[in-house]
Amino acid sequence: MLGGELLSADIVVSKRVAARQAQAAASQKPLVLYNPEIQLLQTRWFGTPAIYQPAPIANTTTLFFDVAGVTQDELYNSLNDSGICKKYGPCAKDPANPTGSAWGLEWFQFAGGNYYTCYAPSTTTLQFREYILLPRWTPVADGSVTIDLVERWNALARVIYIHEAGHVAISKQDLAALNAQAHRLATCDAVVAFWDSPHVLDKEAADQAAYHARLRADCRPEVGCIPPYWMGW
Repeated sequence: MLGGELLSADIVVSKRVAARQAQAAASQKPLVLYNPEIQLLQTRWFGTPAIYQPAPIANTTTLFFDVAGVTQDELYNSLNDSGICKKYGPCAKDPANPTGSAWGLEWFQFAGGNYYTCYAPSTTTLQFREYILLPRWTPVADGSVTIDLVERWNALARVIYIHEAGHVAISKQDLAALNAQAHRLATCDAVVAFWDSPHVLDKEAADQAAYHARLRADCRPEVGCIPPYWMGW
């Protein structure tokens, strides 16, 4: 009896020891040897994350100009050398940007140009279309660029989009106010004179300049401003 009890106890203890040893072994992380080729491969871009795509804006056409490069410096130079102010401009003068280069643009056009028909001021509304021009980078997803560069590009592209969308909102608000003002005029001749005035868009231009001034005073990416050297840009 005594010997049997000791044997049973030994078996129980042995099972507990074995279970603890197995648990300890399972909890240990497998040894991973450093492989520089694998580490380098993990930094390369093969399509994930996706390249940033801007969301559509109501009554707005989004256009693109292409930039190229496989490094941040190459993309930076490509943006500066795009010449979009010459092709789509002229761009508004900005004291904070003495080089005159731009990485995005916004403008609007009245439907039908300067032609419209007025039967009554209250029913004569000039239709317009907004346009924004944004940079487009289309790297090949073959590992030739890094994930870090794609993430930096996506952050920059998002800020440029926010900035131009802010310009769009200002134009829409001011043009709607001008239409409302023209609706209150007494005659169609007054409407024609109103829209033919060389100063009719002065407030819109001033509001756009004030938008830039606000961004210079409080430059944050989330409101559409790129601080100096932000993320290497």
